Amino acid sequence: MFRRRDQLSWPVRIRDFMWPRIGWGRTVTYYWHRLKRIPGTPSSIAAGFACGLAASMTPAVGTHTLVAMALAYSMRGSLIASVIGTLVINPWTAPPVWFSTYYTGAVILGWDEYGHAGVSDFIDMFVGLSQAVVQVDLGLFITKVTPIFWPMMVGSLPVAVVVGFGSYFALEPVLRRLQERRAQKMAKRAEQA
Repeated sequence: MFRRRDQLSWPVRIRDFMWPRIGWGRTVTYYWHRLKRIPGTPSSIAAGFACGLAASMTPAVGTHTLVAMALAYSMRGSLIASVIGTLVINPWTAPPVWFSTYYTGAVILGWDEYGHAGVSDFIDMFVGLSQAVVQVDLGLFITKVTPIFWPMMVGSLPVAVVVGFGSYFALEPVLRRLQERRAQKMAKRAEQA
């Protein structure tokens, strides 16, 4: 009933995901309005969003939504907000996150051993990761993926904690004020009716 008459091809879908047809401003506004209208308390919505954002800091691409929903469920946060929180990481924002988690992990694990990776090393790591998963090859995973993936995983934990708590404490008061305003508007409408 609500499907497009002419289905979009995969290249068009990928292009629209990378660069939305309606523009980034309207896309961000759309998700902001979706976040404001989620049913629940401001703290549960903010907790869900923070869980989604924290889960998306890990390099385990493809599991962000499941991890975010599990975290949100365990913290009694909004599951819908956790999914929206994972959408912050996209093809444009992922590379800076990956580099920051890698270098944080390199500092934690020892800069001399892990601290010298470039863009080509990350590309090789993700190619090796996809090959190791498809071929179910543990040896390929250990040789090609682990030297970059391990520091990223270690570095993603402190980054996720900082980003999660920061986003919760920044978003919760804003959502509280928005819900109070919305309740006042609805009360005024009820009085006028």
